[in-house]
Amino acid sequence: MDVIAVFSVIAGIVFLGYFSELIFKKTNIPDVLLLMIVGILIGTVLQWVEPESFGFGSELFTTFALLFLLFVGALSIDFKTLLRSFSRSMLLTVVTFLFSVAVVAGVSYFLYRDILLSLLTGMILGGTSSAVVIPLLQTIPLKEKKHETILMLESALSDVLCIIGTVTILEIMKTGQIIASGIFKSVLSSFSLALVVGVIVGLLWIGLLYKYEILMKSYLLTIAVLIGLYAFVESPFVGGSGAIASLAFGLVLGNAKTLRLMLQGDNNSSKKDEISRDEEEKEAIHNVLLPSAKNFYSEISFFVKTFFFVYLGILIDFSEWNLFAIGFLLTLAIFLVRPFCVRLVFAGEKLDSMERTFLEILVPKGLAAAVLAGIAVQSGLLQEYVLGSFVTIILSVVFISIVLTSILVFFTGKGWFVGFLPFLHPKDEHTLTKKEIKERTS
Repeated sequence: MDVIAVFSVIAGIVFLGYFSELIFKKTNIPDVLLLMIVGILIGTVLQWVEPESFGFGSELFTTFALLFLLFVGALSIDFKTLLRSFSRSMLLTVVTFLFSVAVVAGVSYFLYRDILLSLLTGMILGGTSSAVVIPLLQTIPLKEKKHETILMLESALSDVLCIIGTVTILEIMKTGQIIASGIFKSVLSSFSLALVVGVIVGLLWIGLLYKYEILMKSYLLTIAVLIGLYAFVESPFVGGSGAIASLAFGLVLGNAKTLRLMLQGDNNSSKKDEISRDEEEKEAIHNVLLPSAKNFYSEISFFVKTFFFVYLGILIDFSEWNLFAIGFLLTLAIFLVRPFCVRLVFAGEKLDSMERTFLEILVPKGLAAAVLAGIAVQSGLLQEYVLGSFVTIILSVVFISIVLTSILVFFTGKGWFVGFLPFLHPKDEHTLTKKEIKERTS
């Protein structure tokens, strides 16, 4: 494609992204699904572009999409909500990851007859995708803010578990040795180092924003700091999770006002009333919540989300339907095991039927799974006879899980779906009436 054709496609995709959001608001048909269909048309049907033509640019874009969506999602999380949600989010992440790995590995074993290869497939598909979950959370009528926070944190934390789990299995395949202590240290160091660095950088940046007014409206500088933070944490010098660092950075900036008042010991509401209008504006800027800042970040989020899902559609290869059938079985297994995880983690908490269903269906896979599958193939450790099918099966699970999640989100919002395993729901659980559903989704 020449330059004019590329520009035409980009302009068309942006318009389609805008209209897909309008269609979603009018009909509740998920824009994610429409964008992926556009990608399939561009790639598989019309064959205008091939995934290989993007080269290194695709890795840059998808990495930026991951860290930026995590950052923007974290800006809206309140510290109090985070503290209430973190332990349960961690529990849901670990339980879902372990159950998903077990069920995917079990199904895969009948295909590969190789326990390590089956476990590798499970590790790659054990998490949920931040780049899919976060945009969906903006449109889902969850009753409790803490549940939105739990799902967002889960999507970030599970990516780290998938990466570490995949690398660990590849190392076992290479050396034949299982070192449990090494795995635990890898997880702990990846989480803790990234969290500490993200918080420190966030605090330093807040200080600079407050000291130098010229920086307060330089929103691109904040994005530059975010990218630099990700690169630093992911570097061999730190060796942590850039995704977790991006999340921590967003959390600190989103709660800048609260942090500053805590550091100043100013929790007196009467003192807050004495703050001048200029001071209020500064505090709003510290929160990265000025209308201009919110609009700027939302526009970038729209652009990133639109092209991310179109790119995912381009990646899908429909030439081997038998592999898609395997991908469907793996996806179904993941969705069937999720209700058990939700029931275990949220035991004793009163959830209505819609709230519980949303918690059960938000388990889509994303580009992280596709990237990890590529790393596994490039390692040279996989047997030759599985090389052709391995990545296709992983990508089929990514595609089917996103499509299924989008459809189920639509059905749940209409009150047409109450979970794959409703018999697991408590007997005293409240099922929403049509009127309550309409009020919740309006």
